[in-house]
Amino acid sequence: MANNKNRPQGSQDHGATRAMEGARDQIKNMSQNVQEGVDRLGDEIHDRYDSAREGAAQRYRQTEGMIARNPAQSVMIGFGVGFGLGVLLTVMLTQREETWMERVSDRVRDLPDQFRNRMPDSIARHFS
Repeated sequence: MANNKNRPQGSQDHGATRAMEGARDQIKNMSQNVQEGVDRLGDEIHDRYDSAREGAAQRYRQTEGMIARNPAQSVMIGFGVGFGLGVLLTVMLTQREETWMERVSDRVRDLPDQFRNRMPDSIARHFS
């Protein structure tokens, strides 16, 4: 009878072992799938980077050729763009901005008027 009691436990242990092996295989398959996806994504990013770099190099060569064919116009365009950016930055940096102290002092200066406006007329006459 002792064998009968041990036998179901042994079969349960064997079933648990098979379940753990199955779970381990599933985790291994999932990790392989994730790794393959990451590899594909890395390859795609690398390909797109290479194509963008080649496109930028081609546009740079085209721009160099255009500048070589039209040097006077290129200098004038460069001067105009630089001048425009300089004016824009100057305007942005020289605008006077109200400081926090000025904002607070304006509010504090207006406080007596606000209190006076809220007082009943009989009391306000004494402060005028």
